[in-house]
Amino acid sequence: MIFLSSIVVSFATSKDPQVRLYHNYNQASNVLVSKGISQGGTVIYLSGDSTVEDCGERCASYEKDRCWSFVFLKQEKECYAVTSPGFNPSYDESAVSGVLDWPCRNANDCSLNGKCNNGTCACRPAWSGNRCERLNLAPPKVDNGYQGSDDGHHMSSWGGAVLKHDDGLYHMWASEMTEHCGIGAWVQNSHVIHATSKSPEGPYEKRETVWEVFSHEPEVVPGPNGEYVMYFTADLRGPDGDCNCCRDGEGPCDGSTGPGDCPTVLRDSDGSYMSFATPSATISTGWTWSDPVPIFEGYYGSDTNFAPIILQNGSLVALWREWTDRGSRQFVATASDWKNTSTYTQHEDRGELFPDMGAAGTEDQFLYLDEDGNYHAVFHHMYGTGTATQWWLDPTGGHAFSEDGWTWTYTGVAWGNATARYNTPEGQGVRMSFEDGSTRTFTRLERPHLIFGNSKDGKLRGDPTHLINSAQYGNATVPGTGANNEDACYTLVRAVSSS
Repeated sequence: MIFLSSIVVSFATSKDPQVRLYHNYNQASNVLVSKGISQGGTVIYLSGDSTVEDCGERCASYEKDRCWSFVFLKQEKECYAVTSPGFNPSYDESAVSGVLDWPCRNANDCSLNGKCNNGTCACRPAWSGNRCERLNLAPPKVDNGYQGSDDGHHMSSWGGAVLKHDDGLYHMWASEMTEHCGIGAWVQNSHVIHATSKSPEGPYEKRETVWEVFSHEPEVVPGPNGEYVMYFTADLRGPDGDCNCCRDGEGPCDGSTGPGDCPTVLRDSDGSYMSFATPSATISTGWTWSDPVPIFEGYYGSDTNFAPIILQNGSLVALWREWTDRGSRQFVATASDWKNTSTYTQHEDRGELFPDMGAAGTEDQFLYLDEDGNYHAVFHHMYGTGTATQWWLDPTGGHAFSEDGWTWTYTGVAWGNATARYNTPEGQGVRMSFEDGSTRTFTRLERPHLIFGNSKDGKLRGDPTHLINSAQYGNATVPGTGANNEDACYTLVRAVSSS
């Protein structure tokens, strides 16, 4: 990967924060308004006829709000303040960005992932960084996660929601592609499977198919009375997919999609559904799930990636996304009764949560509560260099927090390299080191989920112990069925380091 090291300087202001300069990076790409204020109000024109040093000083002295970073446009000599703390730059040879490392004032300045002690964030063990915005991840084991196979052939899977049950096992619900296809055939061949493991890292063993084709991206969360509640995208139509990636004499039959494996017509499969089960403490398989019901009756937008937290009183707070001409945008949803889908409300009237996130945006949200009752979310972060039109190639994750579930602050890239130039010959994907010293390149890392191991009730609360991702190890750069046998993937699990 190409990585441009930052330069640390100090500007002579009374506040005197440390500043890291990033030459040829734009912290407000596709967001700043020329000599104006951005849509979300967090990118603000400060001055013209400026220099980088002047811009830094103006940012540090900005009195209306804390200026966390700035953008200097070289040719225009214009200076812009950024009052949102997230660092999400894009490569731009016409710009210089600077990040100010301020002393913290309160727990919000520590991303609600730590406490502010005398101007320094004391992060909880799972988190690090000046603002406790970075998730600490350990190298994974080679055979961990869910790496399904059938008749000796790999079965590609996409993500996985995991809850620890009273039987002592970790239960995963994941998307799996039938007929040994890759993720490029997800619309035609995805179904939802159930797998279990004695360890949170795995390996996970498939137990059963829960929902037939088409079903995708299950989100499974605990209900207030022992229920397991699943939200997923579906258009249920049968056990077999439209694509056959194990045709005699055609292709490697290795969990990838090749030319001719699929029909040319794609199906529309965007409905969001809810189903629930009340599992026995002694039964690991064969749980009876209720008939799926749509949660947004009459809504015909994109798959919503619906991700809720069900509260003890039976109400819920959720994030959902909608595809627009600006990419994937996040919104809040609520329900007064999680079982009564007529109470589910999409709060588009409140506006999108992160309007000043640049082109592509963010998706695959996952919600949880910390021990103090604050809301947190992690995402597939899609706003990076070279990914405005190829968002799926940004293998980074993001984090956001909220005290009330309504107003959210995006803290920036939580794992991965924020300044890597994706989709370049030097920077395609991410090179990951494993516990045994081996390495592997993943072209895509998406669909994050977290595991929590500090309680037996399966609650999504506290600090995470493991991160789950969809991991594509083929070299496909085009989603869909033009993958040319380069879209094989599996469900990767990494431990969160507490050191």
